[in-house]
Amino acid sequence: MEGPELVNSLRQLVISFEPYLRNASSYEQAQEVLLNLEAHDENFHRYQFVSQLRAKIDESLGGLIEDEFERFSMSQGSDVASDQKTVVQKVTDRVLKSREFENLTHYLRTNVSQAAQTLQNNFEQEFGSGRHGPDFEDVRDKRHSNEMDANMSFSSSYPGSLMFMNQDQAQKLAEELDPHRSLEDRQCSLHTLCSLAPLDVVASDQWSDIRRGLLAALEDPDLNLATKSLKFIAQGFSTVTSQTKELYLLLVDYLVDLCKKNLSRLKNGVDVRKSEHIRIIRSFRLLNEFQLIVPSYWIRCPEILVEQVIESTLKLFSMQHVSTVASSVTNIPMTALHLMALIDPKAMWFNKWMHGSYSRIPLLQKLDGQKKIIENAVKHCLEFTASRKIPFDLMSDISDTLSRVSNSDGHRMHYTRHEMDYIYFIHSLNLLGKLLCHKEGRKFFPIKVKDISEPISITKFLCSLIQLIVDPGNLVTVKYNPVSQQFDPGILVTDMLKVLCIHHDVTILCKDEVTNTLLSPISHWLDDEDTGGHACPESAYLHIADILAQLAASSQGRQHLLYGEGQDRFTRTKSSAAHIIADFAKKAINYDLPGDFAAPPSTIVTGSFVYICRQLYNTCEGLLAMNAYELHTTLAEALNEVSRELDMASTPTPGSDSGSDIDDPKKLSIWSDTLKDNLLNFAATPKGVLLLQQTHTMPECVSYMYSRYRNKLQVSKCEKFGYGTMVSQLAATAAGMVALRQSGFIQSIINNTWTVLECGLDDSPVFHGKIWAVEPVYKDAHKQLINLLKVLTSYAAVYEVLHEQPLPSHENYTFRQMPNTVIELIDRLVFVDKDIKIHSLFNYEQSHVFGLRMFGIIMSCLDTFLLIQSQYKIQEMLLSCQEANSINDRDIILDMLSFERNYILVKTYLIGGPSERVIPPRSISEDSSVSFPYPLFSTYPVPREYVPNVAGRSAMKQENELSHFLHETKNSVYESDWMERCRKTFGHLLETKPEQAKGHVMQELLEKVLESATNKQDEMTFPLITYSGTDSSLRSFNLTPVQELGVKIAVRYGMHLKLLNSGSDASENLTHLLKQCGHYLQQQQRGGSYSTLRFLRTKTYPGFDWFASTIFLLMNGNLDRSWRFLYQFSMLIASGYLWLPRLHRSVHMPTGLMTSGILPVFSSTGHNVELVLQSEFPLIYSAFRMSGYNVAQICENWLRQCFWNYLDWMDIVHYICVCILMGIDYQVYMCVAILKHMQQDILQHLQEQDLIIFLKEEPLRGFRVGEHLNFMKQLEKKFRKTILSDMQNISKP
Repeated sequence: MEGPELVNSLRQLVISFEPYLRNASSYEQAQEVLLNLEAHDENFHRYQFVSQLRAKIDESLGGLIEDEFERFSMSQGSDVASDQKTVVQKVTDRVLKSREFENLTHYLRTNVSQAAQTLQNNFEQEFGSGRHGPDFEDVRDKRHSNEMDANMSFSSSYPGSLMFMNQDQAQKLAEELDPHRSLEDRQCSLHTLCSLAPLDVVASDQWSDIRRGLLAALEDPDLNLATKSLKFIAQGFSTVTSQTKELYLLLVDYLVDLCKKNLSRLKNGVDVRKSEHIRIIRSFRLLNEFQLIVPSYWIRCPEILVEQVIESTLKLFSMQHVSTVASSVTNIPMTALHLMALIDPKAMWFNKWMHGSYSRIPLLQKLDGQKKIIENAVKHCLEFTASRKIPFDLMSDISDTLSRVSNSDGHRMHYTRHEMDYIYFIHSLNLLGKLLCHKEGRKFFPIKVKDISEPISITKFLCSLIQLIVDPGNLVTVKYNPVSQQFDPGILVTDMLKVLCIHHDVTILCKDEVTNTLLSPISHWLDDEDTGGHACPESAYLHIADILAQLAASSQGRQHLLYGEGQDRFTRTKSSAAHIIADFAKKAINYDLPGDFAAPPSTIVTGSFVYICRQLYNTCEGLLAMNAYELHTTLAEALNEVSRELDMASTPTPGSDSGSDIDDPKKLSIWSDTLKDNLLNFAATPKGVLLLQQTHTMPECVSYMYSRYRNKLQVSKCEKFGYGTMVSQLAATAAGMVALRQSGFIQSIINNTWTVLECGLDDSPVFHGKIWAVEPVYKDAHKQLINLLKVLTSYAAVYEVLHEQPLPSHENYTFRQMPNTVIELIDRLVFVDKDIKIHSLFNYEQSHVFGLRMFGIIMSCLDTFLLIQSQYKIQEMLLSCQEANSINDRDIILDMLSFERNYILVKTYLIGGPSERVIPPRSISEDSSVSFPYPLFSTYPVPREYVPNVAGRSAMKQENELSHFLHETKNSVYESDWMERCRKTFGHLLETKPEQAKGHVMQELLEKVLESATNKQDEMTFPLITYSGTDSSLRSFNLTPVQELGVKIAVRYGMHLKLLNSGSDASENLTHLLKQCGHYLQQQQRGGSYSTLRFLRTKTYPGFDWFASTIFLLMNGNLDRSWRFLYQFSMLIASGYLWLPRLHRSVHMPTGLMTSGILPVFSSTGHNVELVLQSEFPLIYSAFRMSGYNVAQICENWLRQCFWNYLDWMDIVHYICVCILMGIDYQVYMCVAILKHMQQDILQHLQEQDLIIFLKEEPLRGFRVGEHLNFMKQLEKKFRKTILSDMQNISKP
């Protein structure tokens, strides 16, 4: 530690003090920080001086310290460890008193003092400008503009400063900066000034004098003097405080003066080889760098600083030079923004200033006083769109033009005036685009522009810009390097419009004039109009499609495309943008476009416009508007044609040249994937699933979806969610479930579930153990449970995978044996009734609880329960497990498995609404004094604690306004106005006294309504077939095990409600009724042997007839009365929606519709429920989309079983009566009312990620039909025309 090496290391350490000295408010604070530098500086031990000092200490004292420790250890032996602190203190004391330490101290003090004296004597040389940080002094001799600009970056050119300035020094500096002093004095003063902290200089009393000197230096002809002044300002910009404003205002004032003198000299362009141009570019570069970084510090600054910075900036940018002499170069006035555009063509400074409200509000307020900036920008954009003259030299990195002059590094040195005008156009376009994104910014329009008579509105301005896309004119005739496409005006305008589309308020684009301008090339093509001898290039059509696709991604934009400006929803007009796009897309696919206009569009262009259609038809209202074009059929035919071409391409023929068109198979494959992708998106809606199934391309599309899902690819560029909703929609149908199973999707879900619960396929070592599960179904398993439920909650789907599928029977099960099918998963997780199955599970309790939880949820669908119970005897298995889990065959052990089994046993045995049965919890109550207040059991029937007492029917005759009306009009039911009067009377009773709408009154009401409806031809949709059943035919008619079990449940429910008197008689009568209905409906069925769907192979309806059972209970078990009602009811359109077996394999349905296995209650009712929700309750609609579950699936579950287990009996009766009397569209309004009633719960469970579980398991608590009847009437007024006509058109999808 001596000589030059010590001087250098000490200099490095002293330089590191600089930021701490600057931040210190007093000498004492600075001293305190430096004395504790090790605690403040994380690089302390990396400094060369510290390393040398440590090495010197080890060299001089290391041996002594080791000797001292050894001496103490020998003298005290094992006591050293117990008295370690004392030993260290003793060794330290001896070392500090040793001669070696004294010599080391003297040596260090002497050498360091000499080094410090050397630094002090040569202070300017050692610590002056250029000794650390960027070598700024060497920059002045360099002439490359980009190098000079880089050195003017304040973020990288701030040298350390060590001097503190007193008042005398400040006064001296101010005097030496006076313009009348010699150049040498001014340079010396600036040199000293750059070594000071700029903020200290600004805060001094002499700042006003120093400021005048700096401004004079900036304007001085000597470039070196101006550079030093800019350097000082750059140093001040390294931090943002209230004093920084003064430096910024100084720079702006300088630029204002500079622009006044030089704007007129720049009429022919900018050449950075000229000194005066160098000054301008470097100054604007420094200004822009500060503008880009200062928004990060706005919030720390006082409002006055923000306002003054903004005001001074706008004052500068409003400057322009208008020549009094006509220029041969351009008529556009030169402005300060031309120069800023060279530095920041994308107007990033304006984007950043508009980002936060802290600066956006004052910026817009100040802009109101400097409208010239906006006026010039608008005018320049309009003039450019009118002339369309692009300096294509600017648009290429390599150009042969004479105006292009470069330095040895290839950087631009000269910009022509035309190029500067084009850069200004880019800057103006970005500035105005950001301005239009904000409501307050749009208030500047309409704006009055010089030389234009009428004010320019936003619509007119946008239409003018769109002309650069749709009518490029001479632009397309100019060839330029593809590398420069980022400068293409069409791309620039497209990007701007897409940003406006992404913004939450897209109303400025939702104008017919804007969309018509965008679609003008499409309209001309469809009409085969001559547009002046040139057609748009392919890129123009792609830009148009890109903008429209982004517009269609928002609800406002989608509605505008579907209906046009100012049109009500569901108003069909052929002139709307959606119809033009759909017509073009369909004709493009079929190669049916007029051939005289242009060559047929490429598959890329066609696919882009089909994608817009897809964004429309993957919503319910979009499909409603575009259904007439039958795009699903067109796409399917095109896919079949492409498949044939691919087969031919993959099979070479003799004599063919295999290398003549090598790219064709690849292009065909891409086009095939595009068609599959767009066909697949029909599955986003219930009716779309039906359309997709009818094209017979569902298996291909689902396989394509699974391949993308497996590769974790995004659904599309504008989709926010994954394939969850589509999978859920598909799994609601039998055909969709078959396609999912064949594609491998179901197996993938099952394998993933098993991997989470038990083990994966690989044997890779696990380095981190799983978190011990606290909940019965922990987080990772919960996600897999939701995925399984999405595909297994529909009865049609469950029937396809479980019907006539026996449980696997294995003698041995291994830990690594992974299930691949649903039945195998059930066997391993649910029917764990043998020791060999228990021992084959790593996590027996968690896995078994998972299986029971899954089964308990899917068996919320009563048909699913009947199927599982009839095939696998799930109740008997659970009862035997409960018995095996008991102590001394009496008390059942309380654990999570026994709770889960008890829950399922009670839930599947009892039928009833929220007040008609008691469902036990799945866990122990923490608040109750009793651990579990409900008894566990191992034999049926369930204990009485689960069966609340229900009031029976009254023997007294019920008298109310409805009964009086029915009695008084019993002979006038055929009158034309009887039905309307009946509706009013019934509605009033239901709203005021719903408890009186029950019993015999409801029976008489239904019979009278049916009598009136069947007398009107327009009410009868289906013909009344003569019943051919006889006693012998009925005796030979066998109910399925599902139906036989359903009879027992229905009779048990009727006995519980006290609607039936005798259980045995009721069972016999209900069985007879179901046989009559089954025989009658079979007379109207087609054969199903040709179908590949198990759901359609059976002669009888594969589920239970819940509607017939409901009517049977409503008629108090009267067989004749029930049959008579059902027989007459089969003629009405309502029978197709309320009575699900009515249309099973029905001859009244078209063959394609019948073979789909999709009933109207899903494809029509569920579809229309989603339609209303999307329009009226977007929060609920979005909640379902985000959860990956769909509305139609839960509605089908409710409607399939006539709300059994979800509503109390009285509300079920009201539901039946409302749908028959008020109109079948009330089935839709009823579902919407229920979802509206549950809105808060839906949103809450969406957050908890268990929405599907909540909707499947929970009854509809607190919902009363009468309380929501008025709301349903409001929906009727708004939607009946659309919904009722769709539901009545039952024979067409």
